[in-house]
Amino acid sequence: MKISKMGSFFFFFILLGNAAAGSGFPGIQLPDIPSSENRSGFFIFGDSYVDAGNNNYINTTGDFLANYPPYGETFFTTPTGRFSDGRIIPDFLAEYAKLPLIQPYLDPKNNLYLNGVNFASGGGGALAESHQGQAIGLQTQMKFFKRVKNSLTKRLGSARTRSFFSNSVFLFNFGGNDYLNPFDISYDIFKTLDAQEQFANMVIGNITIALKEVYKCGGRKFGFMTVPPFGYTPSSRLKKSAQFFYETSSLARVHNKLFLMAIQRLATQLHGFKYAFADTHTLLLRRILNPTKYGFKIIDTACCGSDEFRGFFNCGRKKGALPYTLCENIQDYMFFDSYHPTEKTFEQLANEMWSGDADIVKSYNFKQLFQYDPFLDAQ
Repeated sequence: MKISKMGSFFFFFILLGNAAAGSGFPGIQLPDIPSSENRSGFFIFGDSYVDAGNNNYINTTGDFLANYPPYGETFFTTPTGRFSDGRIIPDFLAEYAKLPLIQPYLDPKNNLYLNGVNFASGGGGALAESHQGQAIGLQTQMKFFKRVKNSLTKRLGSARTRSFFSNSVFLFNFGGNDYLNPFDISYDIFKTLDAQEQFANMVIGNITIALKEVYKCGGRKFGFMTVPPFGYTPSSRLKKSAQFFYETSSLARVHNKLFLMAIQRLATQLHGFKYAFADTHTLLLRRILNPTKYGFKIIDTACCGSDEFRGFFNCGRKKGALPYTLCENIQDYMFFDSYHPTEKTFEQLANEMWSGDADIVKSYNFKQLFQYDPFLDAQ
């Protein structure tokens, strides 16, 4: 989740037509596969915590890009558009599921979707107003998904495409930008618990609509991540605002509680709906409160950025009069830039999401979710 100073938050939604048109929609050359029922794909929707590089292909500003050094230096040795020094959570989950790296939808070289596709966009939100015109929000990501569905249907047929979706995993990670963006206008928007709950229900309502659309297309296996502990990022520490800390911390708790309740309701309403709900908020907080247990030395300061805590978000570029600085031993750090964790942190989270027990990921962990056979429910 990447935050920048924007204008008024309450705009009408403007579809990112240039991004969609510029991406093209290349035809898919599919091999002659005997059945899609045994084929599992991975589809990712969300923000910069799960964006594999879609923002490289849209007209946006530097705040919403990670396609320049030192991003990517740890694993890829070159920037890929991922907001980290290396791999991010979907990369590790795909590896554990014996899938290749899932490519960005907007990459013009990505014209084969049999392993899934990544629709996520740094700065994107569940609400249309979140970083409008700068990132690809949930509504547009869903339009891209429907294009993939239509293209696969032309090649595989409706029944086989539906079977493929039923055996695939759909990961959703939204909320961070929706909650933090309004603070660019005022710290008083979420002063009451009632205001927080009303706003959270709007965010969750939009995500729920998208989930039901994927379900109608055949999706049965869904993964979710909670919003992180906002107040502990280097960017938040730089603000030194008790009000910001308490209100964002409360918002995160409210969203995560209401979101789980909404997913549990869906599981009772939609036959065959299975989910892995990962409490990444708790996983991050555990590392922040007890860093040495997890091999970290520095949890308050980013590896890359400027100002105190390297909390000013200008990693890899000069923004204003402040040049960025880069740490020497990245393995000591939990955060790579002002908002985003290091590859080391992401790998630890992915490991626990993959095989963790029910106090961290419920009702299935991601290993169980990928292995689950949805066709058993159809018998």
